[in-house]
Amino acid sequence: MNASPQENKIEAFEPLPAVGEAASGRWAAPYLAQQTSLWTVHVRRPLTHRQVDAGLADTVCASTLDALETAMTRQDEMARELSARPNSVPTWSREA
Repeated sequence: MNASPQENKIEAFEPLPAVGEAASGRWAAPYLAQQTSLWTVHVRRPLTHRQVDAGLADTVCASTLDALETAMTRQDEMARELSARPNSVPTWSREA
């Protein structure tokens, strides 16, 4: 049996992260999730163990686009600080 191309299409209302987009920047396109009614955005690439240990998030949700952009900016700043750190030891294992 051959399925027609129409039957295999992905629904457009909640796209998979970074589907059909250029690979620039850390974030995919934000979308309004139907189930939660929150603006949601995902990172384009999986986080490294070091990024997870530092507290970076791979998905950010907010009630408004402005709040989402603020949260994304905060995550970008954390990522920049992490990449500038020479110490590759996980943050939870360092002595204060």
